[in-house]
Amino acid sequence: MKAKILQILRAKWKYFILYFFVATTLSILFTWFSNENIRNRFPWLTTILYHKDWFLADQNVYAIGNPKDVPLFQKPVVIQKRITLEYPATVEATKEIQLQTKHLGRIKFLHVAEGQSVKKGDLLLQLDDELLRLEGDKLSISLEVAKANQIIALEKWKQAENLIEVKLREIDKKTELLELAKSEWETSKLTMEKKETMWKEGFVSLSELDRWKLDVDTKQTHFKNLNRDRESLVNTLHLDFPEDTVSISDRLKIWKRQNSLIEKTEYDLSVTNTKILENQIQTNKQMISEFKLYAPKAGSIFKVHLKEGELTNHLPAITLIENGDLSVSYQIGESDLKLMKLGKEITFHPSLEGSQFVNGEIDKISSYLDVRSHGIGVRAKLHKKRLSLLPGMFGLVQVETEGMKDILLVPTVSVLGDVSSGYYLMLKSGETIEKRYVECKPHNQNEMEILMGISEDDLFQVNVK
Repeated sequence: MKAKILQILRAKWKYFILYFFVATTLSILFTWFSNENIRNRFPWLTTILYHKDWFLADQNVYAIGNPKDVPLFQKPVVIQKRITLEYPATVEATKEIQLQTKHLGRIKFLHVAEGQSVKKGDLLLQLDDELLRLEGDKLSISLEVAKANQIIALEKWKQAENLIEVKLREIDKKTELLELAKSEWETSKLTMEKKETMWKEGFVSLSELDRWKLDVDTKQTHFKNLNRDRESLVNTLHLDFPEDTVSISDRLKIWKRQNSLIEKTEYDLSVTNTKILENQIQTNKQMISEFKLYAPKAGSIFKVHLKEGELTNHLPAITLIENGDLSVSYQIGESDLKLMKLGKEITFHPSLEGSQFVNGEIDKISSYLDVRSHGIGVRAKLHKKRLSLLPGMFGLVQVETEGMKDILLVPTVSVLGDVSSGYYLMLKSGETIEKRYVECKPHNQNEMEILMGISEDDLFQVNVK
């Protein structure tokens, strides 16, 4: 196994040398030519490639003896940096959507919590819709009854029209029989008149004449009975029609419409009642759907104002941050207004310890001066969405200007002290070493920027214990 590993190393030694040469070259180039902005933008690359203590000129001052035991001093590194303005800022939602239910009711289910991310169309809360569902069941039963009544009314209407046809055929039949009876009656009267003349002349007996008279009376009575029956049928129907209507089919249609008006009205009422119930059921379903509150857009829940079991009101129930976008708001003085432009990049450093900075750009500048603070409001939209950032948090906004200034950098390990007692450096003053308190802030992961306390010519101790 050992021989195999040695064989692989002998075969790959050229690649190891090439890798070492390329890495060293990149580290030298990055250390010499990278500026502060590049190192801040790529901190992980800076950690790997930036080694100024290896390649830059050595300004260390050594005393006689072992370097590990003797204090090591050097001057702070001076670099050019753009002048940065800092403003206290507050995190806020870029766009808040106030959501409220269309109807008043008691919250049955609450499906989201504050800080939760939601998608468009997600169910947020649901009101108690039990009464509406019971009302919907009641309307469904009423609709079934109404449809049954509609079918019955339709059958009654059709039967009424068919009955009109039957009565009309009966009237036609009575008319035919009436005409036949009238013809027989008239024929019988003529025959009786002839028989009466023959009786006077002695050709017919009196009994035969009486028989013919009885026959005439019988046929007359039959004719009158048929006429009375026909008139009775005609009187039960409305057989009016326009004078210009001569077609039998047109007359029949008119007669059907005139004599089935009640049944048709009942059918129309049943149809109307069915439509009303269908509309009520549709409205009931719509109201049930409106008892659920959905997310109109994707985003994150900022605030839930109500709990399960509480009654809704006309105030917002949920506040949604659209797309989860956050902004920072801060105020500037009148003299800094000319330095602020829409779209200008900013850097926000949250006050929460351990939080990473977030870049953004200015998207709104107020057009008036706040009377109370004598400042002009500016809002910048943050690019990245971080779960650690919440509306209401504080921090500092840094805005770079076109001007340049010199800053002093020292290694982070050379700075002693803490926030409560203060930070300090060990400076060489002649032949002695003294403690000097300084104001500083982190510049990157390995360096601190000295704001006040030393000059560029001071020598500070690097290898402090």
